[in-house]
Amino acid sequence: MLAKAFSRRIATCGTYLRFANKFLRQQNKNAVFVCRVRYNMGSTKGKRGTEIMKKITLIMCGGTISSDYDGSIVRPGKVTHFKELDGRTVKVTAPFCVLSENMNFSLLKNLGDCLQSEIDAGAEAVIITHGTDTLAYTAAYLGLRFAGIRIPVMIVSADYPLSNVESNGRNNFLCALRAIDESDVCGVFVPYCNRFDRPLLHFSTRLLSSRDFDGGMNSAMGKVCGFIDPSGHFVLQEYPDPHPVALSESGKGKEVQFVYANPGMDWKALGKMAREKDAALVVAGYHTGSINTTESGICNLEGVDVYLTGGLSGEKYASHEAMPSFVRSIDNIAPITLYTKVRLSYACFKDESARLAYLNTNVFNEFFK
Repeated sequence: MLAKAFSRRIATCGTYLRFANKFLRQQNKNAVFVCRVRYNMGSTKGKRGTEIMKKITLIMCGGTISSDYDGSIVRPGKVTHFKELDGRTVKVTAPFCVLSENMNFSLLKNLGDCLQSEIDAGAEAVIITHGTDTLAYTAAYLGLRFAGIRIPVMIVSADYPLSNVESNGRNNFLCALRAIDESDVCGVFVPYCNRFDRPLLHFSTRLLSSRDFDGGMNSAMGKVCGFIDPSGHFVLQEYPDPHPVALSESGKGKEVQFVYANPGMDWKALGKMAREKDAALVVAGYHTGSINTTESGICNLEGVDVYLTGGLSGEKYASHEAMPSFVRSIDNIAPITLYTKVRLSYACFKDESARLAYLNTNVFNEFFK
């Protein structure tokens, strides 16, 4: 009775929220709480009703979700078992264990190779544990590389260690399991529950950078694959529509740098650096895809392969009329995804027309309307 009363009330301060959620978790260990709504997730072990659930292959990479406190330090690798997956996990592998701020593209490739091995071995469903700092980069890479696979792959993370009552890690695990069990989505996805929000299932190729301070995750324009409703069931909002492109490492492997526009940018110095290194540049413009097009701006990048992202198709500001012709503006795609896609294009395609065709292909729902 008291649990129901708590779940119906509207919290007016963070202290009440933390107390209410902690109390309700103690009352119902299979519930997820978001903004005073109780999401009863039921059992996640092996069988639910008459439905046979997919077995989970777990790939552990570190991050907060695999960490615990060592005094005031959050240290990775201290958590190696997740009770949310009891009765579901058939194999556990750990290709590496790092905090995600230490991720690089070499580790990303290792992770991708590990995932490919598990798919080839017949995995029914895969959960990858990962940190939030560089989650969007890992998700974009895996989403593009594994478009068209016939199993679900969920990248699960947490904003605090699971030992912290405020952690969203358990919500994220349970969102992943609901999506695996109650839908037929295939490909790479990111289940994540922001503070004061419901659990969402994000397309791996639409994530923006993790939010400052609280580590929240958002999809570009809020366009997600699905969500968990108040009854604890998964609701599909947009179906995956993969158009896989075969990737190989036959390209030039050109260096690609990623920069965010800001008023203090030294465009001349940036252009000089890129030309000396023969590097391509992916530039994330302001929210409309606008950029400094005056004589002190992006025109100083002439002679460099430049890709501008961050905008929507349609209306443009007057500054766009002065956009240099050498700048390729690619709209309706998350900046991190375009950066990752440009890197893959140089690594995997020798022919320029094939490379540009790949960039314009909607491989795994990365282009949104």
